[in-house]
Amino acid sequence: MATAPTRFRHARLYLTFRCNSRCGYCNVWQDPVFDGHRELTADGLRRCLDELADLGVTYLDITGGEPSLHRELVTAVRHARDLGMTVELTTNAIRFAPLATEIVPYVDTLNISLDTLSAERYHRIRGTDTLDRTVALVEGLRAEGADNLKLICVVTDRNADEVEDVVAYAQRHRVTVYLAPMFSYFAAQSEVRPAGSVRMLKLAAVNGRSAAATATEAPARAPSTVLLRRVAEQRYAPYTMVNLAFLHHLRTLSPASVTACGADSRILTVGPDGRVMLPCYHEWDASLPWERPYRELVRDPELVRVRDEEVGHRPACRTCAVFPYLGLPMSHRLTTPFLLQAFSREVDRLKPYAAALTPERRAALLERSDALLAELERVSAPLRAGEHLDELYHFEAAGTGVRTGLAREPVRVEELLADHAYDDCWQVQRTPHRVVRLLYTEILPALAALAGDRRGPARGPALALDVLDVHLDCWRVLLALLPGGEAPDLTVRRRLADWCARAGQVLVGRPAASALALLASLSALPAAEIASWGSPRGHAEEPLVVKLLCSLAGPERRVELAPLFAPEFTPALTGEPVAGSVPVPDAGPPAASERVPTPEEARAGHGLERFVAALRGADTGALRTALRRWTAAADPVTAPDIARRLLLAELGAGLR
Repeated sequence: MATAPTRFRHARLYLTFRCNSRCGYCNVWQDPVFDGHRELTADGLRRCLDELADLGVTYLDITGGEPSLHRELVTAVRHARDLGMTVELTTNAIRFAPLATEIVPYVDTLNISLDTLSAERYHRIRGTDTLDRTVALVEGLRAEGADNLKLICVVTDRNADEVEDVVAYAQRHRVTVYLAPMFSYFAAQSEVRPAGSVRMLKLAAVNGRSAAATATEAPARAPSTVLLRRVAEQRYAPYTMVNLAFLHHLRTLSPASVTACGADSRILTVGPDGRVMLPCYHEWDASLPWERPYRELVRDPELVRVRDEEVGHRPACRTCAVFPYLGLPMSHRLTTPFLLQAFSREVDRLKPYAAALTPERRAALLERSDALLAELERVSAPLRAGEHLDELYHFEAAGTGVRTGLAREPVRVEELLADHAYDDCWQVQRTPHRVVRLLYTEILPALAALAGDRRGPARGPALALDVLDVHLDCWRVLLALLPGGEAPDLTVRRRLADWCARAGQVLVGRPAASALALLASLSALPAAEIASWGSPRGHAEEPLVVKLLCSLAGPERRVELAPLFAPEFTPALTGEPVAGSVPVPDAGPPAASERVPTPEEARAGHGLERFVAALRGADTGALRTALRRWTAAADPVTAPDIARRLLLAELGAGLR
């Protein structure tokens, strides 16, 4: 049975199908189906973007074809920015330079394709002799101070020997390069797709053109293990992005498995004339004409049917590696790819603080992280996605609680609801990311600020050099939260304690010491030493760390740490109430005469305690129904408050 549509936050706008490159791995310029399409005028683009914003889209990816060939590109970019959207734009740079001053300041990310530094090889890959224009655009924009550039290097067996050269170029010009191993569907860089290919004929037939013949395409094949390893080895290189989740997808890709894809569920694909392309640009064989608002189109039975029955299930979907469609769903399914994606994002955030790493230190990091990542994949392998698009992980009713793959024992209903107060996995309580991100959001920026202050301590740079090792230690500690995880050996906790102690001496008495104290509580550092330079009391993540310590720390350690935290959390850590405190009763199920609040009312803060109590002891079906309505009422503004109230209730501090 078709399910209701989910919330769209992202859209890919194919501004035009026209392109002035002739890349062998792309069929936009080769298949007649892409010829002669009407393109939106300035007024049409504004209306299109207004409707997308009304739908809830906050992230717009403008692509093509080559967007700079559309005469109203500037209009599209500026109107999207006026609507408050985050805007990403991809260009081949051939005709972009004259538009740069009118566009670059208004986009959050400008992707520039650069697969090689060899003019001859560039011509073989892209069919044009315009490498000089790409290089001139990159270097010119950097000279003018543009810091929102990202190079996209598609890595295949044909240019893998140049990866180090492209990375070195990015480092010289201080611009990020994303290394994207390309799936073999796109890898025939010097070949033109056969004029009678099945794909072309299928598209032509759907669009009313005659199909004169049939043909068989070669089976898809993932990149070689050697190529994937070559890319992975660059993960600690400065100014280089490597998405380990994408590499994992390529390593585990199987035609026998359904592919988790965001087409028609998380990402709306809009064609040059405003149509909704089904199911996506790469498998496009049907459309919903833009004759109704997008709010109505996303509820069209055909879109819902394609999403539920075809997306991820088609033969080409099962061998797909088009990451713009695959990466987003990873943030909504707490499985191995999400954890790998979180780890990759953190490495990217932390690398700038450790840019002076020697080759020897980088090699040691690779060796340590290889072991950690193998453990991560082992421990997270049993995790299952939710039964519905809006369920972040699989769960089942278990007595008065909920059984998930994230904990050894059933968890309370409050945790399930707190996790789903948000619509993605980044705030789930049992993902290591929740605690590890304190490194780059609070602790390291404070150390960097002090290092730049001549009156402050000069130890910030030395601490930053070790931060990537600290990152690995944190993950090693926090992976023990998962059912298959094992407590790290004392060496890991001591090494983490040593770094926290050194950082604490620098940050003593400063606001960031509170975040550092939370991190230090996970180490072997004595509580008295932590207290000498900071306290976690009042930090937004204090209740969460208290909860995690209940799983990660032994009874003696919890008792030792208890004085660091607010008195209201003492019972959770020690099991003994604070003298003079009044215990918070656990609300039982509502009386038969007491109306149970709706999920909408509960999320608004009205009767949340009664709503939670009504779900204790509910069966799995009732839990799923309630959770879907709960997520449908999601409000990103109130989500932190709702999640905090639920966590406090779980710790016995009340729904306040």
